[in-house]
Amino acid sequence: MQAEHPTGDAMISSDAKVKIQNFGRFLSNMVMPNIGAFIAWGFITALFIPTGWVPNETLASLVGPMITYLLPLLIGYTGGKLAGGERGAVVGAITTMGVIVGTDIPMFMGAMIVGPMGGWAIKTFDKKIRWQGAQRL
Repeated sequence: MQAEHPTGDAMISSDAKVKIQNFGRFLSNMVMPNIGAFIAWGFITALFIPTGWVPNETLASLVGPMITYLLPLLIGYTGGKLAGGERGAVVGAITTMGVIVGTDIPMFMGAMIVGPMGGWAIKTFDKKIRWQGAQRL
């Protein structure tokens, strides 16, 4: 039974609330270990782009590749690691690279989706192979 909100609307069930919180925590766990890289990118951008504090064309050339490739790859790697361990991290990075090359914009959302999917896929694959190998013995 759902509790009534003072406005008369049915409130979200506690089970659904816990699932939403767990999902949000999972997404946060993909981003937070990489927060240093985001801060470094921000400093490099603020300092070295043409309108920055210390314009430097060579160092400013880091800004585009970092936001297009490095940051999404880190998120995909971390998501794969959360879902499938070290092997999942590698597959998560590989699948994230596939998403990145398919577009010209930074693929943060894509990385948050396919990174864990790649980790889950290799984890599931490994379980199936291990089970089938045990059947042959």
